[in-house]
Amino acid sequence: MKKSKYKLLLINVIDTRVVDDGNMFIPLHRLTSFQPLSLGIIAALTPDNWDVEIIDENFDEFKYTEADLVGLSSTSMCINRAYDIAKIYLSKNIPVAIGGVHATLFKEEVCKHCTSAIAGEAENVWPQLIEDFYNSSLKSIYEAGYADLSIPVSPRRDVFEKYDYEIATMEFTRGCPFNCSFCGVPIYSGHKLRYKPVSTIIEELKEIKQNYVIFKDDNLIGSSKAHKAKTVELFEQIIANNIKKDFLCFVSINIADDINVIKLARKAGFVLFFIGIETENLKAIRSIHKEINENPARKAYKETFKRLHKEKVAVTAAFICGFDTDTVEDIHDRAKFIMHSSLDTFTFTFLTPLPKTPLQLQLQEENRIIKNNYPEDWIYYNFCHLTYQVKNGDTKDMAQVIYHYLIKLHTAKMFRKKLLKSFFNTGSLRTTAATYVFNKHNHVFLKESKSLLLLQKTYDFLRKSGLIRQ
Repeated sequence: MKKSKYKLLLINVIDTRVVDDGNMFIPLHRLTSFQPLSLGIIAALTPDNWDVEIIDENFDEFKYTEADLVGLSSTSMCINRAYDIAKIYLSKNIPVAIGGVHATLFKEEVCKHCTSAIAGEAENVWPQLIEDFYNSSLKSIYEAGYADLSIPVSPRRDVFEKYDYEIATMEFTRGCPFNCSFCGVPIYSGHKLRYKPVSTIIEELKEIKQNYVIFKDDNLIGSSKAHKAKTVELFEQIIANNIKKDFLCFVSINIADDINVIKLARKAGFVLFFIGIETENLKAIRSIHKEINENPARKAYKETFKRLHKEKVAVTAAFICGFDTDTVEDIHDRAKFIMHSSLDTFTFTFLTPLPKTPLQLQLQEENRIIKNNYPEDWIYYNFCHLTYQVKNGDTKDMAQVIYHYLIKLHTAKMFRKKLLKSFFNTGSLRTTAATYVFNKHNHVFLKESKSLLLLQKTYDFLRKSGLIRQ
């Protein structure tokens, strides 16, 4: 008999062993404190006769909570935690659905540990899953595919009010047109950029209470004139609607090719770009097929950073170590480049053969994967372990050198120095404060930095008082 009210529990799964295995320093505080947007979309797709609650393990470690249906979202590195939670509910005959990146890539593995695995983007199948729940006929696998973002589902923001999210999460696009061999985005989200209507984004932004907003799109600018035109329209509408927020977005190095787009982005409130530099070494760039970083003009990273700083935009740059072309000396050079460059903040990680990427397939074919006892070994795919045999030199030696710089670079002193230098380079308290906010949630030592926290609080006070221009 159908009830008048049901309870849906949605869990953003974080395996704390991923960020603290007891043996290694891993420079992450949980994984992120950004709103889990996919759970907000699931909540929006759920009928009104359901009470929806989320548990975000970035804030709360899971404790058993009564529910009629449980939905878990997990990456590959956290999937074993998802299986453990699912087992608790299955033992009580409560159905469990698991979605997210890992379920999309390994539906056959996942469905062995839950009632239903959702492969793809849940917009296409969640209403049917709810109907099947009513009829006690849940399928073991739901093939969701790619959602039509031209008919978007806006997330329910009220379910996020349970936690103190300082940063709101948005998405304008899904997919990535590039073919970088190490990147999983084209594998689970497709090579074609799909867009939500700009009008939908503007309405969502009007509802967001937070000052800080991250666009989770893999590449907001894209790679073509058509892509750029879409993003320019977004910037123009943010300005036209007088939306006052501080934004972070992910872009590629080609953002520096058009100074007018940079100026427009800054006017719209985009104060921080996250750019995948990966390496300063051209041979390494070619080995991962990241052609967009090959242009000689784009190798002049220092000039690029200077150009962005002049427009009061900061840069967080991603660096990777462990390419087939890398030697121990290359790792030293990469670390020195980070230390002495004008970068505002950075990430420094191990090259990780993410599931089903060209990189992983190549390493499997060459029989070089050393962490291959799945699903248990997925936990090591956290960008802080070497999971394969390197080509140049000894694997243990290479891992020790990368790990040495992982510790040396990820310190409060280093990030404090970078951020204070950022204030000098950009001349903007707003940009520097926002850069701190967007980075502190991943690094516990930044959260504990009193001088940087004071900088942020000063900016927040001046902004709320109307004494500083947005």
